[in-house]
Parts: sequence; C-alpha cells; structure tokens
Amino acid sequence: MEKISPKAIKVWRIRESIIAGIILIAALTALILSLWVWEWIPLWVPLVIFAFFLYGCIFQIWLFPKLQYKYFRYQVQEDEIKIHSGIWVKKQISVPLFRVQNIDTHVGPLMRRFGLKSITLRTSAERVEIPELEADKADSLRNDIRTLINENTRREI
Repeated sequence: MEKISPKAIKVWRIRESIIAGIILIAALTALILSLWVWEWIPLWVPLVIFAFFLYGCIFQIWLFPKLQYKYFRYQVQEDEIKIHSGIWVKKQISVPLFRVQNIDTHVGPLMRRFGLKSITLRTSAERVEIPELEADKADSLRNDIRTLINENTRREI
C-alpha cells in the first residue's frame, strides 16, 4: 500500500485554518453585536461559536490532518484499486477497473502552490478520490490506470 504526499498535512492544515479564521470572525462579530448593538442576543451565542473555533483549532487543524495522512493508503493492482482511509471509522474501498468510467485530476490553489494533485475515479455508482499526490506521480498514476483499463478491456474482447 502506498501513501500520499506528506505535503498533504500542510495543505489540509492551511485549509482548516482558513475555515477556523472565518469561524473566529463570526464569533467576534456575534460577540460585538450581542454586547453593543443587539442586546437581545444572549451572551452564550458567541461563546458557543468561540467553542467551535477552539475545537477547530485543536482538533481540525492540528490533530486530524496528521491522522488522515497516517491512515490513508491506496494500491493500484492489475484489476482493481484499493483505498483504505478513516480515522475512527475505517473504510476499505475496492474499485474494479472495468467499472471506472472517468478519471479526473483536480488542482486547487493551495495544491498548486505545494505541487500536488488529486485523482478522482468515477464509476456509475460512486466517486472515489486519491487526494494530494505529487503532481508528476498523479499524472503517471492516472496514465497507468488508463493503460490498465485499456489492457483489461482488450483482454475481455
């Protein structure tokens, strides 16, 4: 089983930090509004929003990305792709290559900055993603999967 890029941890942490920053702005706005503008908003509302912010900082930003990286594995075999993921709830997905209808790569702004790409495999029933691979590895893996699909199709004919 292969791992994704260790740079994924940084990308996930930055992504979660942006979300935590938005939650912090919402908490501060709710606090200011409850103290000076709208006295009808109870004080516990901004405190609950701030608690979500602390949860996000502690778990979502620092702990979960490291654990996601630790427990995500994938393997491309001759006839299927196996993906193991999950921190508490473990998921083991096996996608037969003859069911794959589309292979896409995805690059977001953060991923581009770190030189990463994600591969998405679509079947008629589901969408499976191999996140945050090195860009050259993602391209070669996508081509390898496409070649395996073509070889399996030729064998069946």
